Amino acid sequence: MTSNVPSTKYGWLIALIFFICFLLFNGLFHLVLYIFGQSMMFSVLRIVDEHAFYSLREWVTIALTNPFVTLFWIWIFHKIINKRSFSSLGLKIDGYKNDFMEGLFLGFGLVVLGIGSLYFFDFLSVKDIKLSLNHQLLYIFIFAVVSIAEETAIRGFILQNLSSSFNKYIALILSSLAFVVIRAHVGIWGFQLSRVTVEPVVSLNLFLFGILLGLYCIHRKNLWFPIGLNFSWSYLSKPVCNLWDWGIGRQIFYHDLSANDYNGSILVTSLTISAILFVHKRYSGSESFKK
Repeated sequence: MTSNVPSTKYGWLIALIFFICFLLFNGLFHLVLYIFGQSMMFSVLRIVDEHAFYSLREWVTIALTNPFVTLFWIWIFHKIINKRSFSSLGLKIDGYKNDFMEGLFLGFGLVVLGIGSLYFFDFLSVKDIKLSLNHQLLYIFIFAVVSIAEETAIRGFILQNLSSSFNKYIALILSSLAFVVIRAHVGIWGFQLSRVTVEPVVSLNLFLFGILLGLYCIHRKNLWFPIGLNFSWSYLSKPVCNLWDWGIGRQIFYHDLSANDYNGSILVTSLTISAILFVHKRYSGSESFKK
């Protein structure tokens, strides 16, 4: 991310207004996408799965709502109001390809280490293995789009504006809290507060994952590492390892472990904290946000 973000006491207010608009208009964008993208979506999803495309349609519509909301509000706030380019949010790829790959490998390693440990010590039993190439290609595309949009909104716009008003670590904490809230906000149904209140360790681990994603950004001012990490973690843990928050389609591994049991485990807490320490040690010597 560029270092010429103007230091202003109103950066937090811009981030807050953006955050509120992001949440409030999800339902409207969901409806627009559902109505106007319905025919094209039907055509694509029938190719993926002609028998279950109705359930896939609902999931794809919800999953793509956040990217559309992100693009619209960043265009309004960052391009129109701040008069700055999208690349200034940290989307420059030149010089950061290796960081992107490191993010991919870190997310992959965390999931493999977590699931592998549970399997090795008999806390997880694999019931079946199935592979649907059509489904997996769809999931790869969706999670790639979602990861780019999510990191641009939270670690790009929100963290960058908070960092212009607060100490960079306070900004990191606040943006990670926003990450938890956004993950609890689903489609047109509003907030699933049970994700935050009923399973506090799940929320804690999600918050720590937000810290992990944002820590790199305050050191390197770029989004490609967290984009890679977000994508590989989300894709491998959900459509590959079947740790969905709610079932929507076909995954590769079928087992007897629920998503809440895994995401709310001390194992995930330990792995995420270890990854935070690794990222901080590796990138703390890099240029960071000024404040």
